This record gives sequence, structure tokens and C-alpha cells, in this order.
Amino acid sequence: MGLADRQYSNPRGGGSGRGWGNGADGSAWGGVWNFRSWSVNTWIIVVNCVIFVLGATLLAGPGIPVLEIRKVPVGVTNVELDQFFLPDGTRASRTDTTRVGQGLLRPIMNRQTNEQIGVAEYRVRSPLDALGHFSTQKAFLEIQVWRFITFQFLHANVLHIFFNMFGLYIFGGVVERYLGSRRYLAYYLVTGIFGGLLYLVLNLLGYIAGRSFGVSNVPGLLIHQTTVPLVGASAGVFGVIMACAKIEPDSQVQLMLPPVTLRMRTLAYAFVGIALFNLLITGNNAGGEAAHIGGAIAGYYFIRNSHLLTDFFDVFSDSRKPPKAGKPRSGWSWLGGGGGIGGAGANQAEVDRILAKVRDSGIASLTEREKKILADDTNRLRARGG
Repeated sequence: MGLADRQYSNPRGGGSGRGWGNGADGSAWGGVWNFRSWSVNTWIIVVNCVIFVLGATLLAGPGIPVLEIRKVPVGVTNVELDQFFLPDGTRASRTDTTRVGQGLLRPIMNRQTNEQIGVAEYRVRSPLDALGHFSTQKAFLEIQVWRFITFQFLHANVLHIFFNMFGLYIFGGVVERYLGSRRYLAYYLVTGIFGGLLYLVLNLLGYIAGRSFGVSNVPGLLIHQTTVPLVGASAGVFGVIMACAKIEPDSQVQLMLPPVTLRMRTLAYAFVGIALFNLLITGNNAGGEAAHIGGAIAGYYFIRNSHLLTDFFDVFSDSRKPPKAGKPRSGWSWLGGGGGIGGAGANQAEVDRILAKVRDSGIASLTEREKKILADDTNRLRARGG
């Protein structure tokens, strides 16, 4: 799933164009190799790109056959043979079964008559893809819950990852500055998870309708095998675009194709409308569109209820407890760059606490008193030439 068929460019106005790791000094990168100054949005893009490159090079093989479709009559006791065959009917060699992208078949036999009654279709995938992709079978029926996260960092090809990362590059910085680093990461992951959840629900309902009632087409339901794989970051990207529609609804966006200018809110809702239409008509990427819609729905909700994101990482700490004076939240001091503002004036520990709060929860989370403390300390530093 991806945004490859949705061309757009940098928003004009409203500060939407600065999404790529603004540093503490306000520069676009804050020093290319100064990793501590990178934003969470930058890290998400970099991690996606690194995983894609590793999956295509050092970790490209040997590939692993992954079941995609199993064609067999309902209600017949059957067994699947161990031997793989190529689509032309010849036996697959060991090389064939480890060549990434290779299609493979396995005969399915009737247990009573020992006659072939069906076929299982496999595709050889890279190790990262095989172990990290999302499917209803793997993530739900086999309880491999890590796939709700890992599928968001896997991509099918260069165009797939390019358009998804381009979307984050253009829109992600706006949302991170609004939410803060910690809540932005939670927001991105949650919208991706909900994309997987909606895909799972529609797939389960569609599979049940097809297998139990013989229904072959219900608008909105994914009537296909529970083993069909799903990869891509675009559920999270849709969530980010929906957040931009709330944060900067009137920001102007210049499209590449067609060359027209739209309001951010119009663009976001148009994307969702296109995805919904493709899902209802069971287009070629219906499963991906279901994930897009799931991410967009979650994005619409959580950008309006962002306080619910605070507890997302409580597996590591208790977010309900305020950080100790002078000590940023554990494990997050590296997000967003910028050290404490030192010297006389406001208590250093209090200033550090406020800066940590900005990194975690965004400037919008500060009280008037906290904003005044930062402003006073900044003015003091300017007065002395700091």
C-alpha cells in the first residue's frame, strides 16, 4: 500500500514545509551528523530507509516462502504436500525456494482419495518481509502481535517507500511540533496500528462471508485469504495528513498532478474519499486502502484527543508521574535537541523541566507561567550576548 498514485508537493505557507529534522539552532538539519538534534520525524524516515536498504542488500536472502492464497474446496479434509513446484509445473529447486520474488505452488490433496483438489500459492520474500509483514493469519490467528508495528517499516519497492517518506517529509514536522516528540511518535505508531486493525476486521468479516455464506463481493469487505500480506507506512502517513488538516486546515498545498492548489483540509479529505471509493469498488489495492482509512480515522480522533497518547510508552515508565526537577524524562532527552538554558535568572532545574516538557508534549502544552519563564530566560541570554 502506498501513496504512489497521489502526487503532491510542499505546502505553501503556514510553516508546513519544514519537516526534516529542524535542529536546536533552527537550521533544516541542525548539523547533518548531529544525531541528537534530529527530530522524531527524521528518525522515522531514516529508519524506514535503512530497513529498506538492508532488506534489499545485506538481508536480502536467502528468501523465505510465504503463503499468500490457498485454493481448496470448503469442507473437504485435505493435506498440503511439502514439495514446492514452479508455476509451469516443474519441481522447484532449493535455489528457486530461496529466490526473493519467486512464485511457488504446493498441491493440496484429498485425504480420503489422495487426489489433488487444490493448490497453495506462495511467494518467496526477503527475511525481513517474511517475518515482519502484516496479515490476519499471522498477526491475529497466530497472535504474532509485533506485526502491528513491524509492517509499518516495510515497503514493496522503491516507489512505495519514496512516496510514503515524501509524505512524512512534507507533513510530519508540522504534527511533531504540535504534539511534541514523544506524543508524535506515539501518534504515528497508533495510526499505523489502527490501519492494521481495520484491515484485519474487514478481512475477517469478508473471509467469513465468503467461506460461510458463499458471498463473492460485498462493498467494503476484503473477501480474500487471511494470509494475504500487507506492508507499508501509509496508514501512519494518512494519520499525519489528517492531523495537518486539523492543525493547519487553511494552509495551501500545490499539487503536482494536476497542477492545482488545495486547502490542507480539502486535500486530506480528498485522499480519504479516494481511498474509500477504491475500497468500496474492490480496487487493486483494496487492502491497502482499508489500512489508509483506518489510519485516517485514528488520526482524526487522536489529534483531537492527544492526551490519550501520553500513556503509550508506559511500558518503560509511568507518564503520570512528573519528571524530577532538573531531569528530563528518562530515555527521551535525545529527542528534539537543544540543551538547557543556563545561568542566573530562572532556576536551572525548572528551565530544564520546561524544555523536557516541550520536547515530549509540544509548545501547546505549556502553561502561561512556563512560557514566561522561558521567555524571560531567553531575553536574559540575549541581553548578555549568549
